[in-house]
Amino acid sequence: MVAEPTVFAFRSLPGWVDDGSVQVSSSAGRILDVRVDRRFLARATDKSWRRIEAEHKSITNKLAAMRDELSVLEAQRQQIENIKAFSLTKITQDTFIGDVNVKTYGDVLGFITDSLRANARARRRVMLQLDELTPDYEASLRRVNDAKSLMKLEETTVLVTLQAEKPAAATVELTYMLPGATWEPMHELRASTGDGKTVEVISYAAVAQTSGEDWGGAELSFSTQSTTQSVRIPELEALTLGDTHTATRILTSQVSSFTRAQAAFEGQSHLWNTVRQRSSSQRMLTNVEQVYRSNVEYMHMVQGRTVSLFESLEKRGTTAHFKAQRVQSVRGDGHPVRLLIGRSVLGSTQKTVAAPEQSLNAAVTLTMTNTTDQPFLPGKVARYLDGTFLGMTDIDFIAKGEKFSLFLSVADHLKLSRQLDRKLSTLVRKTRNQMQVAFIVTVENLSTETATFTLADRIPVSENKEIKVDKVNILPAVKPDTQGILHWELTLKPGERREFRIGYQVEYPSELVLDTQRRRMHNRNASPYESNAPAAAPSKSRVEDQIMDLENMF
Repeated sequence: MVAEPTVFAFRSLPGWVDDGSVQVSSSAGRILDVRVDRRFLARATDKSWRRIEAEHKSITNKLAAMRDELSVLEAQRQQIENIKAFSLTKITQDTFIGDVNVKTYGDVLGFITDSLRANARARRRVMLQLDELTPDYEASLRRVNDAKSLMKLEETTVLVTLQAEKPAAATVELTYMLPGATWEPMHELRASTGDGKTVEVISYAAVAQTSGEDWGGAELSFSTQSTTQSVRIPELEALTLGDTHTATRILTSQVSSFTRAQAAFEGQSHLWNTVRQRSSSQRMLTNVEQVYRSNVEYMHMVQGRTVSLFESLEKRGTTAHFKAQRVQSVRGDGHPVRLLIGRSVLGSTQKTVAAPEQSLNAAVTLTMTNTTDQPFLPGKVARYLDGTFLGMTDIDFIAKGEKFSLFLSVADHLKLSRQLDRKLSTLVRKTRNQMQVAFIVTVENLSTETATFTLADRIPVSENKEIKVDKVNILPAVKPDTQGILHWELTLKPGERREFRIGYQVEYPSELVLDTQRRRMHNRNASPYESNAPAAAPSKSRVEDQIMDLENMF
């Protein structure tokens, strides 16, 4: 850097750079000015455009001349065919009256044959020239379309003016925000049959971006916090009830510079990527388009998940920040890349649980405590046992120091059954229906070793004064918790089988089932676009739905 004011230009940036986020730092000298300049990549007055347009017109004219020649040759062929037809009619008439001149007939036949052959040769020659010129025409048309595309595309140039007291070397760093990137958390759980007391938990950030730039060897950081939403100090205003003339302060949101960047991105990113791929790749355009569209669809799906996820974290006052543990290149075509953001070994306790009402497969679970310095974000968890992939499960937000459990595998050695005992179950429909329910639950240890596990079942818990649950009978006896959940801690010898009985009576208004049916029908018919309200709770969580499901068993 010299002592006089010097302008440095950061060129060829996408047209959707957020102007308000542009920041420049320099290791030496003084920054006098930072200016963001934006222009279209091409104009109709450019010499390159006029040359491309002239070349395309020339090839188009040649193609038109060849098609005209084919039309002329086709008309000539029709004339020859007409002469041929006339000659055959004339010969037939002459033969009938006995006045056939062999020499004249031979001359006519030779003329027709020679003319058809010459016409066919001329047509083949023109068709060959068309075939040879067609690739040139397609390439020319592609160049014209690319040039027209450039007239609709903007690029950003950041001009930085620096001055130093004396000549010196300097490093100038430019930072800015732009839309087109997303990420989601995912995890791997790796357990070993040889070590039942520890497991390895590996966390990744799956990142994809169509920001308009390839990230080569980038140092990436990730956050659950929104960088575009304004954060304010929480303040309470007066809660006025009834009529009042007190004016309250209204918070208005201004259109930020990122809004303009987002609009430019949505309007130009696809075109920008297509032009870049055409210029940097020899692959067929169709393949480029298909890959890009597929990646963009994946990005939109991920964004939908992560926006909802991270908003829920913000509502509970939680944000998390992570840094990729190595540099990584991420292509700008939306191709997803996984980056390691955490790896830890946690102490674990294996436990087998069986809930036959939910599933006839008992589950081996791992109970752990997050002893790392970072939380575990909600997301998919890939399960591995001795290196073998077992499938996927889910994880909720796990704070530092929080205890949690994950599904590991199916306990195949336990056979479960849960059936309605129809002899002891009745349904009496009156103004208030009475339903007596009895279930038989059986568990059997199919292995050659003793099995220790927890068996869980439940009875309804009414929070509706119109619904009454009584005459509860549980064998072997166990006391349900406040949510009606039953737990038996069991140890079964090899081949041992045990039976459990759960019975209760439910009394409820007869119209309750009709109301529940109408609500379910409405939920099925409701369009997902009618409202942005959160999804309704699963039906099993409502005692009304449980009653209706029980009625369906009769």
